[in-house]
Amino acid sequence: MRKTVFLIATLFSCFVAHAQYFCSNNGTELHYVNYDEAGQSISETTVTVQNAVEEEVKLSAQYYAKIVTNKSKNNTSYTLYDWVYEGGNTVCTEDLMYGPYIDSDSDPKKYDKNVRESMREERKFKGDNSFALRRDAKAGEVMPDRSYSLVLNMLKNDVSITGATYMGNEQIGTRAGKFSCLKISYLKRTKILLKSETLRIVEWYAEGIGLVKSESFNTKGEPAGKTLLVKIVK
Repeated sequence: MRKTVFLIATLFSCFVAHAQYFCSNNGTELHYVNYDEAGQSISETTVTVQNAVEEEVKLSAQYYAKIVTNKSKNNTSYTLYDWVYEGGNTVCTEDLMYGPYIDSDSDPKKYDKNVRESMREERKFKGDNSFALRRDAKAGEVMPDRSYSLVLNMLKNDVSITGATYMGNEQIGTRAGKFSCLKISYLKRTKILLKSETLRIVEWYAEGIGLVKSESFNTKGEPAGKTLLVKIVK
């Protein structure tokens, strides 16, 4: 019983801090399962919360993500997300340089701002890949378009996010529990050389957690993939 009470208290402390859309409890793990268009599990992602810092009017944390792909060689990859809450806004930026840095067998402990900036120049990164979530946003409100480009595997990747819209609040249930979520939707277009792909992406974010569910669809409205939060561990 005491163990159960402690677990509930721990999760609660992760959820309610400043009404931000990310967890600020260092060491918390968020476990996700990623599915393909046919609903088959293709990979699992473990996100670890680190470097959470609370200031007078600002809260920040980092999500270190480890992605393990099923049934493939060299099946582990990494990425990093920087989260900041300030003035009622939650801003998330995926650090697109972290994965390539780890892939180069460099020491993760030496990854810092200078290394990131150096890699951004090397990979010719341009644009803005951050997004902001407003807690008081109303259904139908639009979000700013954004775009960015960088060189990966010697090929230029151009990514644009358009038509982003707040879709209101919705209750979402997964194996990790039931969550009250902010729902958003947007179009993501990725162009590599002459090949391009456009997906409609719908995402659900819960306060004190972050992403709970994501679904993507092709231009015909057919499922293209899904991600679900399945477990929270402290």
